[in-house]
Amino acid sequence: MLKDVKLGFQLLKYSYRLNSNIMISGAILLIGVLVEILSKGTSLIGGVYFMLAGMFVYQLIMSMDISQMIQSTGMKKRLQLTIPVIASTLVYMGIYTFLVIERAVLIHQGVADRDVLMYTLFNIIAVIFTMFLFTSICYKYYVVGLIVFLVTFLIAFSGLQMASSSDFAAFICNMNYGIFVVLGYAVILFGAALEYFIGKLLYKKPLSEFAFRGMFRDAK
Repeated sequence: MLKDVKLGFQLLKYSYRLNSNIMISGAILLIGVLVEILSKGTSLIGGVYFMLAGMFVYQLIMSMDISQMIQSTGMKKRLQLTIPVIASTLVYMGIYTFLVIERAVLIHQGVADRDVLMYTLFNIIAVIFTMFLFTSICYKYYVVGLIVFLVTFLIAFSGLQMASSSDFAAFICNMNYGIFVVLGYAVILFGAALEYFIGKLLYKKPLSEFAFRGMFRDAK
């Protein structure tokens, strides 16, 4: 597994339009940092922007599978299943760890309300799980993946909004912070396992030309 992780990040330099994608992801991360700083961790938006970085890593690795050279090698399956899942999961977990530490510091210093910080972090975990579902489908069936993402996100967001004034919100906010953090990691790992399982089911399906607009044309 460690070899796959190392290989995945090494291969990123060969991905499609790496420089432009780095600029876009860098801009997204910058927006996320600014929102986090300005909101003192109380806004969901900052965390969502951070999590898009994991999706970019997944997409960049998947984009290499379009190459006819890759298609004819034993790397094809690893580049569609193992490597992108592991690489993107590590990014998600790294960002989640940063947000966990940030909120622990803010709670300790009394900068922001603990309940709000806990609940926004819970929302971010839900967003990560939704992204796992999206990326597991969209690169084979883009429209279906987008519909699943929107429906799941809207249902989850609506449910979270209703739960924010319920006993469920109180349960989340009153939970021990350490236990809450561990559960968050468990949800991320479960999402990664689900992403791999769905990807394995769809492995033999062709990559979506709509998902990789322009890449198929350039690869020919």
